Amino acid sequence: MLKGVTKRIVEIKSPASDYFERAVLYLRADKPYPKKSEAISLANDYIESLEPENIRKSPKNLRLTVAVLALSLGVTLTALAAVLLLYTKI
Repeated sequence: MLKGVTKRIVEIKSPASDYFERAVLYLRADKPYPKKSEAISLANDYIESLEPENIRKSPKNLRLTVAVLALSLGVTLTALAAVLLLYTKI
C-alpha cells in the first residue's frame, strides 16, 4: 500500500528503433525537470557506462593481442622448424 507518494514518470516510446521499444524514467520529486542539454548529456553518460571497458578500448588491446600472438606463432614455428631439422639429420 502506498500513501502520499507522487512520482514524476517520463515514458519514451520509440517504435521505429531497432534496439529500444521504450524507456521509463522516474524523476526525483525534489528536483526540477532537467534542461534538454543536461538530459542528453546524462543519457549519453549512462549509455557509455553500459559498455564493458574491454570493448571501449578494443582497438589498442586488439593490436597488442595480435602482435603478441604473431610473435608467439613466429617463435613456435621457428622452434618447430629447428626441432624437425635436427631430427631429420640424425
